[in-house]
Amino acid sequence: MAAAFLSTLCGTLLSVCITAMAAFAVTLIFKTSTTTNFAQGSIAALGCYVTAELFGAYGVPVCVGVIPGVLVGVLAGLFVDIVIFRNGRNVNAVGKQIITMGLVSIIFGAIPLIFGNPESIPFEPFFNPQKAGVSPNFIIPAFGGEIVVTRHSLICLAITVVVLGALFLLLKYSKWGLGVRATASNEFTAELMGINTHVITAVSWGIAGALGVLAAVMYAGGGTKISTSFMTTVQVNAFLAGILGGFSTFHGPVIGAVCIPVAASCVGFLANFPAFSGISRWNMVIVYVLMLIVILIRPQGLVGKPVAKKV
Repeated sequence: MAAAFLSTLCGTLLSVCITAMAAFAVTLIFKTSTTTNFAQGSIAALGCYVTAELFGAYGVPVCVGVIPGVLVGVLAGLFVDIVIFRNGRNVNAVGKQIITMGLVSIIFGAIPLIFGNPESIPFEPFFNPQKAGVSPNFIIPAFGGEIVVTRHSLICLAITVVVLGALFLLLKYSKWGLGVRATASNEFTAELMGINTHVITAVSWGIAGALGVLAAVMYAGGGTKISTSFMTTVQVNAFLAGILGGFSTFHGPVIGAVCIPVAASCVGFLANFPAFSGISRWNMVIVYVLMLIVILIRPQGLVGKPVAKKV
């Protein structure tokens, strides 16, 4: 039973990586632009389709085709910030959210125009075990059973640790990170201190777009059928991870991104016991209820800090 439980946890690695990437991207935009980007998932899907088209039409390996896809995500993020938000700087936070909702409709309509029937585009993981002639899974004997983890999940875990680790180091030790933290604290004060907040927000939107595309490619490589809206659930869970972990910090949403898939898998694991045979149909509902209880107890999130305002 212990081996089966560990295999269940290992099965959440891909979901953890995808949600962590998306949550950090959402948080980066929220902290620098004071808005939630509802178009994050559609931008990620657009970049993923570029990678899929290169693979399906031209045979470009996904590990290479992901680079143009990420560039599309960067350019899309820069376009939203420089062309749209910068010209509507005085729009309030709700107005910015409505703008991003409009972008969702535009991108959803543009994808079929560009790629034809988008659901017919094939895809593969970064490393295709069938072509290499190896098993797609690692099987580790332990606790009288077997722990199963996929190669794709391990590759995605390594990518996530490297990418997010590098970004956290940049946030703490680089001038860009100092500018992001200053802008997140108070944009007007940051400008008075000589920080070019336009550059900070533009770079942040570009990085967020790149992270979204990378998460989408990892998600599609795990066997998920791509569509114009296939990143919507990931985007919703990213928002929830931010609320659960706390938007007041950068690491809080990443912690929340780990908690949500792990909690869902633990609830689903209870279906192995006869008394909980039908619980797997309600695992996400139960997780969301548990999240609501946590938020009621700690409105600032698990590791968030209460916001103190001077009167």
